[in-house]
Amino acid sequence: MHEGDRLRLVVADNDPDALDLVVTDLTLEGHHVVAACLRGAEALERCLVERPDVAVLDHRMAPGPHGLEVAQRLAVEAPSVGVVLYTNYEDAELVRGARACGAVYLQKGDLRRLRRAVRDLGGRD
Repeated sequence: MHEGDRLRLVVADNDPDALDLVVTDLTLEGHHVVAACLRGAEALERCLVERPDVAVLDHRMAPGPHGLEVAQRLAVEAPSVGVVLYTNYEDAELVRGARACGAVYLQKGDLRRLRRAVRDLGGRD
C-alpha cells in the first residue's frame, strides 16, 4: 500500500455515469485514481504503465478487450496489480474466469463491498 491506506487505482467502465460514481466514491475513500477509462484497451495500457495497486474493471467495454480479457492479461503482464471485475454482467463462466486469473468478481451496486475488495487487494504484497 502507499501512503497509509491511500491506494493507486485505475478504474474502467464504458458507462460514463457509472465510471464517475465509482471514481468519486473511491476518491472520497481517500484513494488516488490515476486513470479513469472508458475502454478496456486504455485500461490495460494505463495499468501496464502506471502499475496501480488495484484496477476496477467493468466487464463489457466494447470495442476492444472486455474486463475479463484485461484481467487475464494483467495476471500475466502485471501480477502485482489486484483486479476487481465490478459489473452487471452475470455469467458462471465470467465468475470462473475471474477466479482463475485471481480477480475478484462483484456485482455492481454494492459500493461497500467494492471498497472492501479494493482495500483487501491493495493490502496484498
